Amino acid sequence: MNVTIFSDGEQLSRAAAEYIVRVAQEAIADHGRFSLALSGGSTPKKLYGLLATEPYRSQIDWSKIEIFWSDERCVPADDPESNYRMANEVMLSKLPIQPAHIHRMPADEADREAASQAYTQDIQRTIGTNGTPRFDLIQLGMGPEGHTASLFPHQASLKEFERLIIPVTVPKPPPARLTFTPALLNAANHILFLVTGAEKDEAVQAVLEGPDQPEEYPAQIVRPTNGEVTWMLDTAAAGKLRKQS
Repeated sequence: MNVTIFSDGEQLSRAAAEYIVRVAQEAIADHGRFSLALSGGSTPKKLYGLLATEPYRSQIDWSKIEIFWSDERCVPADDPESNYRMANEVMLSKLPIQPAHIHRMPADEADREAASQAYTQDIQRTIGTNGTPRFDLIQLGMGPEGHTASLFPHQASLKEFERLIIPVTVPKPPPARLTFTPALLNAANHILFLVTGAEKDEAVQAVLEGPDQPEEYPAQIVRPTNGEVTWMLDTAAAGKLRKQS
């Protein structure tokens, strides 16, 4: 696990953009494609905007990028709460990326179980496996109570290690969502956590330095079997860490 602390969100976002460029270039050189799962929330918005501008934009071959989402709110694609809408507005609509390579999570469909299965099959087909796909990079955030993706404390989703995408109902509006499960998260080559804000400092300390309590702090469940986890924090989020890098 790599943990780096930055003075502010601007520095963090630029470091994250450089990290994504490097991982994308390595993946494309290795197997001709870069599979990236995005998150929602306010923290990655600056990062997404940077990736659509120079010097980062021209360092990635966008014709070889496959974009997915690690979770989505069950709202229309144009709803202000939509993770897809945010990423599309600040990044995807500004990039030379083929529409077929943007895989929106169909969380607004009435049958959420069927939507979960359809998204699972889309990921498997794109990455090329009938089993558990191995994303090149999954970018995640963390909430003040330690949730990540839409895996919240004390929910059955934390014990789902067979299905890859599931519908959940969470204690935060909007409650209905689809999410990656621990099985899919922990198959990734790289996980990048971006966490900012003093309201998250206690959860950051508990997740990174506290005892193993994934039921209390679901972000602790993200431990890729053969992958790398990188945490990028601002000084406010890292305020209660005993070890500061």
